[in-house]
Amino acid sequence: MKQMKLDIEVNNKTKSPVADDFFAMVAEKTIRIAGHDFLQEKNVSISVALVSEEEMQKINRESRHKDSVTDILSFFEYENIEKIKSAKEKEIFLGELILCYDDIGKYAHKENIELKKELTNVISHGVLHLLGFSHGEEMFSIQKKVINEIC
Repeated sequence: MKQMKLDIEVNNKTKSPVADDFFAMVAEKTIRIAGHDFLQEKNVSISVALVSEEEMQKINRESRHKDSVTDILSFFEYENIEKIKSAKEKEIFLGELILCYDDIGKYAHKENIELKKELTNVISHGVLHLLGFSHGEEMFSIQKKVINEIC
C-alpha cells in the first residue's frame, strides 16, 4: 500500500514555538488511528494558522457568533467522511485549523496539563473535525490514543 503524502502549511502569525513538523506528526497519527486507510492513496493537505487571542476572538465572533477566545477552530472542506471517500481527486485539501497558542497555554497551565499533551489533544481534535468527526466517544477515544503515542 502506498504511503499517504501529508502536506501541512503553517502560517505562524505569533511567536509560538511549535515546530511545523509537530503538526504533521499529530495529523498523521490522528489519520492513522482514525482508520482512514482510503487516504493512503491520496496527497492530503491541511492549512494551519497560529493567531493571537485578539485575532482568534475576532474569527470566532465572525464565524460562530461567539465573542470569546477559543483554542482551535476547524474549517473543513468536506462536510462528512462520505464526501471525502467519494472525492476522486488525488490531491485532497481537508481544510484549515486556526489555533490560539496563548489560549492553549493558559488552559494547560490552569488545568495543570503538560503543554505538549494539550497541544496534541487540540491539534488531533481539529484534524478529526476536518475528517468529519463530531464530538463523541469515538472522537475523544482517538484523541487519547494519539496523546498516548506522542506524549
